[in-house]
Amino acid sequence: MSNYGGLSGAAAFMLGRASHQYEQTLGNSIQRALNGRRSARPTEADELADLLSQMTSLLRQKNAESDRLEEHLLRSREYASGLEAQIKDLKDTLALADAATARQAVQLKAVGDREKRLACDLEATHDKYHRLCDDHTMLKTKAENMERRIWGYLSMENEWRKRQS
Repeated sequence: MSNYGGLSGAAAFMLGRASHQYEQTLGNSIQRALNGRRSARPTEADELADLLSQMTSLLRQKNAESDRLEEHLLRSREYASGLEAQIKDLKDTLALADAATARQAVQLKAVGDREKRLACDLEATHDKYHRLCDDHTMLKTKAENMERRIWGYLSMENEWRKRQS
């Protein structure tokens, strides 16, 4: 005697057979959907297989998009790190330029006959100082903009991850 789901006899046999047929039909429908073949009359199993195929495709797309965003975020972070190093170098260069300006001012006071040449050197140093200040300001602004972008990307990524959960 058959026993299926608390039933016995013919009812258990019929229920077991129907369950087995449904499982086979669903398996065949999934295989047809994955292989791109469709049956003439779509069944619930075909629709489920199509839905599964669509969801799998969307998941692959979202994973690829997530990978691209992560790569972009990594490149942005590396770029921001490079900008920070450049800013540090510019600050060091600026400090060196300030030190050179101070030395030149002392030399101007000490050597009167070299006054004209030292004044030209001071003017050149002053121009360099302003260029460095301008470069520093520009790079600082770029770094701040990049930081805002990075935070924006991180915020977008967090929102995206929340929507994915």
